[in-house]
Amino acid sequence: MRIGIVGLPYVGKTSLFNALTQSQAETGTYIAKKGSNLSSVKVPDERLESLAQLLNPKKVIPTSIDYVDLAGVSKGEVAQGALETGVIADLRGVDALLHVVRVFADDTVPHVEGSVDAKRDIETIDIELTFADLQVIDRRLDRLRRELRTQSVPALEHERTVLEKCKAALEGGTSLREIEFSPEDEKAIRGYGFLTQKPMLLILNIGEDQLDQAEALSTAVASYAQQPQTEIIALAAKLEMEIGQLDADDAEIFLSEMGLNESALIRVIHGSYRLLGLITFFTVLSSELKAWTLKGGMTALDAARAIHTDIARGFIRAETIHWETLVECGSLVKAREQGLLSLEGKDYVVHDGDVLTIRFNV
Repeated sequence: MRIGIVGLPYVGKTSLFNALTQSQAETGTYIAKKGSNLSSVKVPDERLESLAQLLNPKKVIPTSIDYVDLAGVSKGEVAQGALETGVIADLRGVDALLHVVRVFADDTVPHVEGSVDAKRDIETIDIELTFADLQVIDRRLDRLRRELRTQSVPALEHERTVLEKCKAALEGGTSLREIEFSPEDEKAIRGYGFLTQKPMLLILNIGEDQLDQAEALSTAVASYAQQPQTEIIALAAKLEMEIGQLDADDAEIFLSEMGLNESALIRVIHGSYRLLGLITFFTVLSSELKAWTLKGGMTALDAARAIHTDIARGFIRAETIHWETLVECGSLVKAREQGLLSLEGKDYVVHDGDVLTIRFNV
């Protein structure tokens, strides 16, 4: 999974990136930089830890998330062609967007718009993403019109229809996240990586002195969370960055003293998984315990394909047991003796927390 961090300059994007990844990317002057910060984060999972204690594997492999911290996007940059194409390309390659919105006040860090206004800033970035999508649509529609003047190709005709639907929605102020597409329509536009179609996690970057106001500040922009595939999380990125530099024990004490139940990393990961409709399943093979990410509603065959295409090709059956049942039982051997392992076929829908053993023959 790859998540792109976006926002206006000086809103705390890189502070959040550092908090999530325990990195030390330069903050404050990042507006003048080119390129992106990139880091991969292992996803903390208590279930994986419990299974590791039980099974004592030689190797434990958690799932991971790649975070991409992009340079700040200023108002009007996309329309004026001032935004680097590399930034847009990076954004189109992510699975979800994490939009950092400044709510904290700091006289030493002037707001680029002259004042703190979360709603205005959310709409500013929405407009920039919309312009970026419209530019792609307009260019493609021009080419399609030229191609379809000389020949009729059903697939291209369908693509043009879908793109015209997208264009009308965007020009009417509706993001593509709010549009329902048929599987055929989705296939026609999948390759474009439209930015306004990506799930959006709005991060309200509050100050340390606003921690007790987090709920009220979130409520003030709650209307955005009513849009499909959109969630809001309020956190103090600078504070979380400082916590991220501590060792685990000190971080836990600090979180408790600040009245925080869990770190920004955990909250953002949970929000990202919800937005993308992801689940986690586990495999134990050759003394290796591994966590895997899968779309909710997918099957044992899909899980096998995620592990290796050969396993999917030679799929015979899947032995399944929920992680809690396995931990309570004490071992896979005891679970098998007690008949707690379920034998399932290709169409079995994998559940969050399933431990799968795929039997196959190639």
